[in-house]
Amino acid sequence: MRFMLMPSDVIIRPARKDELPLVKRLSVEELPDELADFERESADRAKRIFADRMEQLLGMPESAVYVAVVDGGPDIAGYVWLGLSERPFSDEKVGWIYDLFVVPAFRGRKVGEALLKHALEVSRHRRDPMTGLMVRANNKVAYSLYEKLGFEPEYVVMSRKESGPTASNS
Repeated sequence: MRFMLMPSDVIIRPARKDELPLVKRLSVEELPDELADFERESADRAKRIFADRMEQLLGMPESAVYVAVVDGGPDIAGYVWLGLSERPFSDEKVGWIYDLFVVPAFRGRKVGEALLKHALEVSRHRRDPMTGLMVRANNKVAYSLYEKLGFEPEYVVMSRKESGPTASNS
């Protein structure tokens, strides 16, 4: 399945097998930006855990990675990784966007929007009852894009940093 989306200079296509190592590297490298402050203290450990989980999820048959190229160039401008996930309180499967990333040099050129629209089209084509994703509350650019395309908050994860020794230190 190949979709051509607006803007016309952004083409979305399935990632080739030889592109997956780059996608994995970009996804793992961007992870510290997605971590809470206290998690950044052990970012290397988080990267290893995330890389292992990513390997497992990418091996699932319903998992797919799509890349964006701009102006017919050879470089990947970004990617979206789509799979399936279960709803938190049921066994219903829904489309799930595991990751959406735009290479910094291509930001502001509607690459993220094209990737997200493509993922939604794939999800509709698969007849997923809905499509979900997670976003850091402070990622205002991504949050506004998701709202623009109809995503609404369902659950809010809240946390509070505790002072004193952590449970692992007591």
